[in-house]
Amino acid sequence: MKYSVDPKFKDYYIELVGEENADFTVDKNGLLEDRDAFLAHACWEYKENQLKDYQEQIENLKLQNDCMIDQTWFMKGTPVANLIKHAEAVYQAEVTAQNSKIKFGTDDNEHWFAHEVPFFGTVQIDRIEEYGLVEWDIHFNQCWQGPFNSKQRCIQHLEECIAEKRQEAKEG
Repeated sequence: MKYSVDPKFKDYYIELVGEENADFTVDKNGLLEDRDAFLAHACWEYKENQLKDYQEQIENLKLQNDCMIDQTWFMKGTPVANLIKHAEAVYQAEVTAQNSKIKFGTDDNEHWFAHEVPFFGTVQIDRIEEYGLVEWDIHFNQCWQGPFNSKQRCIQHLEECIAEKRQEAKEG
């Protein structure tokens, strides 16, 4: 079996010592001949393995307490990765809503309206609260859609539908 140097290590080592000083010659035993390169490779490999171990530990972290994000419960013992994934989706909806050019107005904080929305005309968002839980529904294209966890998620859904309609119009 012929030994080959990991391309990621090569890039790392060249950046470290410069291309003119990087020697990747391999001896008959498959080891790097240059002692400095050999030691640097051993350290690099050790750090890479440590990173993999840390990533595995992070992926296997469990919540130590119950936690709620945006009306979604995460129970003690749930992988932290699930909570992070959900939080990223909540954040993405918030960003989409903040960047949306569609402006909704309300008189009662129960019903929001936007007019002249591309492809859909007037759009309505309703906030419905029952037994302490809040859900959000959106009406456009002659039908109600939802429930959603937040007004921002409704707006994100609307923006996705508008993008879809624009793509369909392009394709003709």
